[in-house]
Order: sequence, then structure tokens, then C-alpha cells
Amino acid sequence: MKKTETGHTLFAVSTGPSDSRYLTQEAIKVIDSCKTIFYPITSSGTRPNIAFDCIKEITDIKNKNCIGIRFSMTGNKDKTEEEYKSIVKQISRELQNNNAALIAIGDISIYSTAAHIADIIGEMGFNTKFVSGVPSFCAAAGMLKLDLAESNEEISIIPGDAYIKNGKLDEALERQGTKIIMKSSRHLKEILAKIEEKNLTEHSSLIHNAGFKNEKVFRGKELLSIPEDFYLHAYMSIIIIKKDKKLTL
Repeated sequence: MKKTETGHTLFAVSTGPSDSRYLTQEAIKVIDSCKTIFYPITSSGTRPNIAFDCIKEITDIKNKNCIGIRFSMTGNKDKTEEEYKSIVKQISRELQNNNAALIAIGDISIYSTAAHIADIIGEMGFNTKFVSGVPSFCAAAGMLKLDLAESNEEISIIPGDAYIKNGKLDEALERQGTKIIMKSSRHLKEILAKIEEKNLTEHSSLIHNAGFKNEKVFRGKELLSIPEDFYLHAYMSIIIIKKDKKLTL
């Protein structure tokens, strides 16, 4: 890949799980200082631009060059690679003249496409910097008033959909310590069935849209009676399993 020489920087900025309450002071400072803001949008347009809506609350976007970068989120590797090439081309063009921010919900270092884009930009010779944020599962644990790990306990972060597809979920659920299941919207019903099969339902909570006004929480046995229509819009759902806690009403 062609290397370049530039003093400009791409900032990969975490916006936290929902609105501007979770933005760090560093994130606000970086967003204010960058002339160009790249933000993710989906091809379908059915999901809200959470990260972009978040920064609109704290900066005057009329004075910014705000560019939506499109992700299909189909799981098709060839299509994803083509999208990455297009995105990298747009960002590298902008970095010839100015610093830029690439914003993403949650924390930039956890299951983040933005981090992958920043890595490619860095390999091209541009300066990059990660701006940390509040991970969604930490916000969710705070809402549950749940200590994720005590003393020497382990924490496992599990990509639910992928582990259902490759048969790894059973083993993951048998691990010691707290288990956090993310990226699970496509196979959520199957994942909850596995949790019940392992007798972990009473120790589990599902938090949907953590930090939003319309957040929903299902605890313990409530997980067995989730409405069917919920599964159609289960994106932004997190499951936390802590075996020494019975999460009932």
C-alpha cells in the first residue's frame, strides 16, 4: 500500500452508547477542533445515525464538513472490502489538507469498524489517534447497578451471532466469571434458548438501547417471555450473565 507523508491526523473518536452525556472531554475537544467529521450510515437507512446525532448536541455542524460513510452490514466480505476501499479513499483525500474525525458509537476499540478503517489509514502513513469512550456494556452494567467483576473474577466478551453460527456458544457459556454477549441481534432468540438450556436465565439480564429514553431491560425469567416483535428490532441489545447474581424483579 502506498505510503504518504502528512502532518494531519485521523482521530477515531468514541461517542459512547447513546447521547452526548457519555462523550468524554477529549472527544468533545477533538470534534470541535476537526473541520471534517466522518460518520457511519447504513445502506438501508433504517438504523438511526446515533454517533452523528450525539455530536450534533455539542458542536455546530454548520461549520463542519460532515460526510456520511456507508456500510452495508450484510456480512459479504467482498462487498465490505469494496466499501472499505471507498471509505479509505475519501478519508485519505481529506487528510491531505486537514485533520479529520471518524466517529463511532461505544468505544472505538471494541468491535469497531472505525478502528479497522483507522488501521488501514495508519498503514498508508497517515497519523492516527484513538479517542476512548464509554463501552455500551459498562453503561448497561451501571444502569443495572451491577459490579461486572469482583476480586479475581474473569470477564468474557462474546460475539453472540458469530458464536451461534460456528458452534462456540455452548463452550463460552460454561466459562467462569461474568459473560457479556454482544453483536447478537440476528440470532437473539437462539442465544436466549441456549442460556436457558444452561440454567443461566436467572442470572441474566438483557439491556436494549442502553442509555436511551426508550431503553428496555429484561431480567431473569422475564427473558422467557420477551414479545415476538422485539426480535425484529433487537439491534443494540446486550446480555450480561453474572452467575452469583439472580437478576429478578
